[in-house]
Amino acid sequence: MSNRRNAFIYTISIFAMICLYNSFPSAYGQKNEQMNAKDLFEYHCVTCHGGDGKGTKRGQALKAPNLSDANWQASRKDEEILNSIINGKNKMPRWSDKLKEEEIQSLARYVRRLAPQKRP
Repeated sequence: MSNRRNAFIYTISIFAMICLYNSFPSAYGQKNEQMNAKDLFEYHCVTCHGGDGKGTKRGQALKAPNLSDANWQASRKDEEILNSIINGKNKMPRWSDKLKEEEIQSLARYVRRLAPQKRP
């Protein structure tokens, strides 16, 4: 009887470890991506767009858009944001020469998170 009980506990323990292992990378990866995107934005974009996306004096002089403006967000497709990051736009430099594709994708998703959050 003791062997059956031990086998049952062992099986349940393995199952629990597999479940935890499978859930850990996705949760960790999402948080890590958000941190990297924010770091990338702060390093490359804050000079003109500001930390909140509203733009700095320099950015406003260069006609950088207010990335946190709900109307601007609604009027732009994801592809347009990606294209601006990849190829640059007006005075904005192209980033495809300096950033990896994953970083560019991450930055585009981060720009979307700068939109004001709707309250329920």
